[in-house]
Amino acid sequence: MSSGTPPRLMLYCHDTYGLGHFRRTLTLATFLAAQTPSLSQLIVTGSPVPHNFRLPERVDYIKLPSVVKVGAAQYAPRAIKAPFEDVLNLRRDIITAAARNFRPHALVVDHAPAGLKGEIVPTLRFLRESFSRTKLVLGLRDILDEASAVRAAWGQDGTYELLEDIYDLILVYGQRDVFDPTSEYELSPAVAAKTRFVGYLVRPPNTRTAEEVRRSLCLRTGRLALVMAGGGGDGHDLLRAMLDALRLEPKPVAFDSLLISGPLMPDAVRDDLQLMANGSRQVQFLSFTDDVPSYLGAADVVVSMGGYNSVCEILSASRPAIIVPRVTPRREQLMRAAALSRRGLLRMIHPAELSPQRLLQEINDLLSGGGNGAIRPLAMDGLPRAAVELGALLGLRGPSAQRPAGNGPAEPVDLFMPPAPAVG
Repeated sequence: MSSGTPPRLMLYCHDTYGLGHFRRTLTLATFLAAQTPSLSQLIVTGSPVPHNFRLPERVDYIKLPSVVKVGAAQYAPRAIKAPFEDVLNLRRDIITAAARNFRPHALVVDHAPAGLKGEIVPTLRFLRESFSRTKLVLGLRDILDEASAVRAAWGQDGTYELLEDIYDLILVYGQRDVFDPTSEYELSPAVAAKTRFVGYLVRPPNTRTAEEVRRSLCLRTGRLALVMAGGGGDGHDLLRAMLDALRLEPKPVAFDSLLISGPLMPDAVRDDLQLMANGSRQVQFLSFTDDVPSYLGAADVVVSMGGYNSVCEILSASRPAIIVPRVTPRREQLMRAAALSRRGLLRMIHPAELSPQRLLQEINDLLSGGGNGAIRPLAMDGLPRAAVELGALLGLRGPSAQRPAGNGPAEPVDLFMPPAPAVG
C-alpha cells in the first residue's frame, strides 16, 4: 500500500440483540468523520437494520448475515434457513475478506473482544501477522455485566489472552468511579496499562428545535412525556405499562405522550400496542426514528429502558428521566441505572416494581418539579477523548496529539497517519 493512500478505519460490531453496538459504533464513526476529513471508514455489522440510519460522508458498511440469541450462549440465523455454524463461518470469512481488501490503518472492535463465538479472532490474527502496523483497538461500554459472569466468560473463550497479546488499546466509554472494569474483571497490570477511561459518549445536537418538534406533534397539553423502548426487542412491557397508566386514569392526564417502539419489536406486538395507543387523543406512536435527540430536546420527561445509548442520549439532553432497566439475560442495565440513580442523574424503577400506578406517579412528580437530590455529573466528553487516544496511538503529529485536560472538547484535527503497508 502506498504512503499516499487516504487513511482507513474499520469498525466491527457483532449485534445479535438490539441496536446498541451499531449505534455506538456509528456515533464514533460520525464524530471521527467530522474531525478527520481525509478518513474513510468501513463498519462491519451484524445488525439487521443498519439501513435505517443515516451515514456520514466517507462511511460505508458491510452487513453480516444476522443472527439472534435464542438461549444461553446459543444463537440462530435471524432470517436465512441454514445451520448456525454455516452462517458463523460465512460471517467469519466476510470479516476477514473485508480486512484483507480494505487494509485498515486501525480496527476498532465494539464490546466483544473475540466477536460473536470468536468470529473476529482470525481477522485480528491476520492483521497482526500481515499488516503489523495496523492498530487493534477494543471499545467497551461502561458496564458489560456482573463481574463474575464476565470473568467466567472471558476465562473460557480466551479473551484475557487477546487483551494481553493482541489489542494495542482499550477504550472504556465510561468513567472509573461509576464502574471500574480493570478491577472488577481482574485485568492484568499490562492490560490495565493500555486501558483508557475516556468518558461517556455525548450525542449530536438536535436537528430540529423543541418548538419545531412540538408543533409537528400538535400537542394538546403543552407538556410531553417521551417513552422509549430502545431497539424494541423486549420493550413491550414498558410501553404497555404506560398505555395502561393512561387508560386507567379516570380523567385526562396533564401531558401528551409519544411512544417509540423501536424497529426490532415483533410486528404483532407493535400492532397491539398501536391499537391501544389509538384509543387516546393525547398519545402518539412511532415505530422508529433516527432523530431521537430532537424528540428528547422537546420532552419534559423521559421514560426509557436503560441501554447505554439511550442513557447517553438522555444525559446529553439533560432531561428528567425514569429508567426501567432490562434485568435479563445480563444485568448491565440494572447496574448502570442503579449507579446513575445514586448520583442523582435519573430515577429507576425495577421491572419487578413496575406498575401503571407507579409509573404515572413518578412522571407526575418529575413534571411538578420533583428532583433527585444532589447531582454528581458524568464526564460526557468520551468522543473527543477517544479521538485523541486513537490519534496518539496512530502517531498523530503536532501539539493536537495532547490529551485534553478537564472536560473540554478537542479541536478538529486529522487523526491518522497514512495506512500501514502489508508485511512481505
